[in-house]
Amino acid sequence: MIKDKFMRQMSPEMIEDSTFDQEPEWMTDFRRDAFEKMATKQLPQIDKMDYHAWKFISTNNDDKNQEQVIDNHIEKEIANYSITTMGTKTIGMHPNDEMIQNKVICCDFKTAISKYPEIVQEYFTKNEAMQNNRLSCLESSMINNGIFIYVPKNVELKEPISVYMIENNYQTKSTFSRLIVVGDQNSKFDVVQKLGSVGSNKKVSHVNIDVYAKDDSNVQFFALDAMGEQNITYVMRHSDVGRKAKMNWMIGSFNDGNTISDVSTDLNGEGSKGNTRIVSLANGRQQQGINTRVTNYGKHSDGEISQRGAILDRAKIVFNGIGKVAHGAHGANNQQENSVLMLSDEATGDANPILLIDENDVIAGHKASIGKIDERQLYYLMSRGIKPEVAKKLVIRGFLGIILSHIPSEAIKDQMINIIEGKLANG
Repeated sequence: MIKDKFMRQMSPEMIEDSTFDQEPEWMTDFRRDAFEKMATKQLPQIDKMDYHAWKFISTNNDDKNQEQVIDNHIEKEIANYSITTMGTKTIGMHPNDEMIQNKVICCDFKTAISKYPEIVQEYFTKNEAMQNNRLSCLESSMINNGIFIYVPKNVELKEPISVYMIENNYQTKSTFSRLIVVGDQNSKFDVVQKLGSVGSNKKVSHVNIDVYAKDDSNVQFFALDAMGEQNITYVMRHSDVGRKAKMNWMIGSFNDGNTISDVSTDLNGEGSKGNTRIVSLANGRQQQGINTRVTNYGKHSDGEISQRGAILDRAKIVFNGIGKVAHGAHGANNQQENSVLMLSDEATGDANPILLIDENDVIAGHKASIGKIDERQLYYLMSRGIKPEVAKKLVIRGFLGIILSHIPSEAIKDQMINIIEGKLANG
């Protein structure tokens, strides 16, 4: 096992290259433990998606390093985010007055480890899923960029906490980024996160997001994934939801390169609620494999998955919706809907609903659809004098807009619409 293709890319010396300055012993031990487990684990299974031949790590190559340039547009964007990282460096910190007044922690890992060591250790090591497969073990052992956010008890924020994570493709060494968000009891807030890239080198990128919504909290997480074509991206998002807490994921998966995405919500508390909405658009030859799961552990917990994807050219999208109701989750509700729209004869798509029910007195259901664009809708629009290419865009916008309409952040919604328009123009 240790000699397989995946493990031949790895060496223990990589851990030393990834450690933070003045890293505590517990964190280094966590890395080593994850690295040792890696050889015994398997890659996450994405049904009907074979990505085992993809690269999983890229090392530094000084010959390919480029002069680093941040254009004016990105510089202006950075000023609008609470915190911005580029590669392994923090390049922007702009907490608003509301965050400062309410003693919200929002900083990089280096600062968090120094100022808040106990709370960082508690949540850094809390998620057991961080070491349950090869990708999570790899990310756990190699973390070289991190952001920590903590919202205290009873704090309600009117303005979102915003995070911009820019992959530095001027360099070739993989970035392993982790974002930890903790909403303490009875807190209420939104997080807006954007993933992007600058530079033209090919690179493998790993991003892991952990959200802890404690009892009676309400957390909404809006994510825009917009990595470049030169990036192979592995994104893992996980949330732990407490008693009577609410956790909503709203994700736009619009990377231009190959992507594996895993989104999981654990409804641990009684009366907890979790909703995951994902919209995706793939073009060119890119492949996107998206696993989305909601697990009901708590009594009377309520989970929902809604995914919509459109596919252009020779691209591929696979949605796997996994709803699980654990034994003891009496009165739970678990629903899902997965829809794929194929806009080319060469496009490949799949929508796989999976229900795993270990309790009797529950409600669970699923819907799945795969198909081509509705010719009747096109005909109706064209009969009103709308050009065919415009009519096609309107149908696609309407199909994806069912998810987009749930995003209250106009800024994020506008960026997603602009990306959709750009992909449609090139498709």
